[in-house]
Parts: sequence; C-alpha cells; structure tokens
Amino acid sequence: MKILFVDDEDTIRELFWEYFKDEFNVTLASDGQEALTISNQNTFDLIISDISLPKLNGIQFIQKLRADGNQTPFLVITGDSDIQIAIDVFRMGAVDFFLKPFRMEALRSRIKKFENADVDLTLLFNSGEIIQFSADRKIKIRPQIKKLNSYIAFIVKEILNSPIATQEDLISIKIVLYELLANAIEHGVAGVSYEEKQACLEANEDYFKLVDARCAENNSAVFIEISMDDVGITVVIRDEGNGFAVSQIPNPVVNPAANLVSGRGIFLAKMNIDSIVYNEKGNEVRFFKTWYKLSQS
Repeated sequence: MKILFVDDEDTIRELFWEYFKDEFNVTLASDGQEALTISNQNTFDLIISDISLPKLNGIQFIQKLRADGNQTPFLVITGDSDIQIAIDVFRMGAVDFFLKPFRMEALRSRIKKFENADVDLTLLFNSGEIIQFSADRKIKIRPQIKKLNSYIAFIVKEILNSPIATQEDLISIKIVLYELLANAIEHGVAGVSYEEKQACLEANEDYFKLVDARCAENNSAVFIEISMDDVGITVVIRDEGNGFAVSQIPNPVVNPAANLVSGRGIFLAKMNIDSIVYNEKGNEVRFFKTWYKLSQS
C-alpha cells in the first residue's frame, strides 16, 4: 500500500516513518507544494495530510489535487479543535480526520481499512465470504474487517451500473460505506464495544486481529441491499449483532475529542448523504443519497 504523508513537523514525519515503514510504502512531504508535485508524479492509495502547512496549506493542496482530477482518498490531521475545518474537508471528500495529538495505532486502524482494494472479487465468492442473492442487489457477507475494501469494491461495481452515477457520487458513497459497513462488522458481527476498541488502541494492540477473531467465533453475517432509481440510491446495511443505542453516541460538533473512537462513522456518513435512519435495535441502518447531477440542478 502506497501512502503519502504530509506534515511540516520533522518529528511527526520521522515518527510516522519509523512506525509504518516496514508495513507500507511510505513517501514523506514537508509542505503542500512538495506534496502536490509528488502527487502529480506518483500514484498513491492514500494521502494523509496536516491542514497547517507552509507554501500550500492542507485545504489548498486538496483543492488543487481535485482540480487536477486526482481522486485519491485522504485523511486530514489538524491541531485545531474547530470542527468546521473537518466539515469543510469532508465536503471535499476526506474520509476521516484526526486531532493532534493522536495515537499511531488509532491512525493505523484507519489506514488498514484502505488495503486490499484490488483483491480478485471472484475469490470472495469462492470462499463463501460474499453471497449475492440473485440480481436484486441483495448481498450477504461473512465478513473480515481486513477485507472491508474488497467488499466496498464489490458494492461499487453494482452502483456503476447506474448511468447517472458520477465520480462525486462514488466518492461520497465509498466514505459512507467505509464507516457504516465497518461499524456493522466491528460492533455488530464481532460485538466489540467502543470501550474495548479504545482499550485495544491505547494498548497499541492489533485491533483488526481482535475484530476478525471475534467474527470467526460469532459466525454472523452482514446483509446489504441496494436500490437505485432516477432520483438517487438507497442502501440498507443490517448485521446479526445486538445493536446499540444510537442516541448515546457523542455529538462531534459539541465535543470533537469524544469522537476519536466512537461515533465517527455516523458523523462522517451524515456529511456525505441526504438521510440516515437506524432501526430501534440499532443493527440496521438505511441511507439515501440524491444523485450529484440532480443535487446541482
């Protein structure tokens, strides 16, 4: 996995390099202009950028990337607790944000979700991990969190069948799927509580190993249903877990720091779609997005 990491602080760049150099193909940049030059000359799977950068700040860097047609997913890092900054970059297609200081293991858990995007999808069928129920876009998954990107690639292939879907639609839908499908796997099928997740990350343990071990033990499934028309797309995600109390998730607008572990998925999803509704139990979520072309007309 190729990652571009952009930060003007030497210590943070060095720490990121030491932590991830053996696991990922890491390229470093110290300012926005250098990052833009590198991005135009290379292809990356993920870009992680600080907002406060010299020459070009993080937002300007992202804007220029998008203007050049570069749709690489990116995470943003900021020392400013102002949630409005995060909201602005979400609207530009960011997949997550981190407030300084942050734990490298927490960052690692986000990065890992972007791996395995190019896995042969036929292998997922042959292994029984994905079962598609006929042509009505109903899908059953026996999940592993480390294959999240493969599941999303499969779902996106279905969405590409719509002649109305644009690149902007796919970016928004991918962001929502990363969050809500991950929640269904982590907290639904695996049954990992937010407290367990936080403890695991704080101990710098392998969180993905914990989740996939629980998934194997519980042998539960995630069900996905996709419906599309000329107006937009509706996706329903249901897991066989015990659900959770949606009302107890902290509001990131009120307290951004409270969402560093819990509740980020719902917040990120709301920034990219028109509506999101959970059932009473909390193990099924339905979201709707108007096609980008219609929303701009």
